[in-house]
Amino acid sequence: MTEAEKIARILLAEPKWRVVCHVKPDGDTLGCGSALVSAGKKLGRDVIWGGVDPLPPLYAFLPHSGEYRSGASATDDGRCVIAVDVSSRDRGVPGLEPRISIDHHESNERFGAEVNWIEPHAAATGEMIYEVVLALGCALDADIAEALYVSIATDCGWFKFSNTTADTMRIATELVKAGAVPATLDERLHFNDTPAKLRLWGRCMARVRPVGARAALSWITRDDFRETGALESDTDGLINMLTHMKGADVTVMVSEVKDCLRCSVRSRGPVSAQAIAAKWNGGGHRYAAGCKIHLPLGEGLKALEEELSRV
Repeated sequence: MTEAEKIARILLAEPKWRVVCHVKPDGDTLGCGSALVSAGKKLGRDVIWGGVDPLPPLYAFLPHSGEYRSGASATDDGRCVIAVDVSSRDRGVPGLEPRISIDHHESNERFGAEVNWIEPHAAATGEMIYEVVLALGCALDADIAEALYVSIATDCGWFKFSNTTADTMRIATELVKAGAVPATLDERLHFNDTPAKLRLWGRCMARVRPVGARAALSWITRDDFRETGALESDTDGLINMLTHMKGADVTVMVSEVKDCLRCSVRSRGPVSAQAIAAKWNGGGHRYAAGCKIHLPLGEGLKALEEELSRV
């Protein structure tokens, strides 16, 4: 029995599900959640979903986005809890203990009470949810296909990143056959930026600087968010633009938020982004990782520069 089949057997025996997305939700976790909600409802299940942070406006087109609920904590109400793309307990929802954890992060802490399906070779957790949906016996429809296409495409750079595999392309093909329209989804996600978001990105671009011979660093301050009117979620995808800098094998983008410095790390070649993030108890993948630094901005940038200078 495959892991997808084990999970399907559990879910089919449960009338009520709760799908949990990770903090600062991105396309992968939200696409997975949306797809599972669609599949569950098709099967007659009572399904709810959400996470600590609000659903970013960029993803408001996803099926069932209006049902997404955010909050700092939740009470266990007896539902079967499924964590999707959540690498650690502290990135989920306090008060909820997932029975099932489905994730593709190598650093996953395996906190699911019954099943931990962790597949680091998957380009996105959406590839795994695709297998779960099939194991549930749920026919793909346009809603499920659209959600899973967003999940996969956003986590593999629209099929440009090195994590893209033949399986990634095979699954994407099946999703298009089922009703996902790549051109429409690309337009919704890449041609829908607000002036505030563009101003925020401009400030970050203006600050980018090389560190040593092989790294680059930039940052966004709390004042930047306030003065531009941008949201914290507007930083989604910004790190990928910074990786375009010639000669930068490692790129770090820092966001100064209310309680910490939130860092996104990207790498290529022999350098591990995950190893850099681990210096501050972060995690992720070899080429894409993140961490939080609990220092003032100036001190945090200095610490990062010292680490990056050794790359």
